Amino acid sequence: MKKLIISVTLGSFATVSNAATLTTDAENAILTALMDEYKAVATYEALIDQYGANTPFSKIIKAEERHSDALINLLVKYDVEVPTNPYLEGTMPLDQLPSSLVAAYEAGIQGELANIALYQDELLPAVEAYPDITKVFTNLMSASQDKHLPTFENCVDGTCESRHANATHGQQKQANGHGGAGGKGGNSHSGKGRK
Repeated sequence: MKKLIISVTLGSFATVSNAATLTTDAENAILTALMDEYKAVATYEALIDQYGANTPFSKIIKAEERHSDALINLLVKYDVEVPTNPYLEGTMPLDQLPSSLVAAYEAGIQGELANIALYQDELLPAVEAYPDITKVFTNLMSASQDKHLPTFENCVDGTCESRHANATHGQQKQANGHGGAGGKGGNSHSGKGRK
């Protein structure tokens, strides 16, 4: 039996990096989106402090944190340094909080409209060469348009439910053997009170 020996010279192969390269515009688009989410998280935290946890803001903040995580994952994937939240650190000021809960919901509507426009007009065009980033941006814009905006509109119209009302409803369903949300808000989708 003959032995076949194959010699391969590895030096002739180019080194492949795990991270693709981002254009400056694409990197800035991700960072702009992340700062927008960071501001939303800090704003909702302040609104919860002012108006209580028994408002849709308690669920909204969780959505904003998930949105931030999706953007952070993109930065990590492309080997870009992830900034901390300057609004939570106090190095960037928040806008003045609305003077009433209804005014906060109205600001939420304006924030969602501004967010949708930001993605359509600036952020998505900057990343059109990156299908993965485009997918994340499209998902975030859709959440604003399809979930967050209608929630704020319902709240302004007086039809948004509080976490307390849903928790009570869930406890009643559990007591009747029907399961239930157990304290999670039903119509309390997320939104951004920004810009």
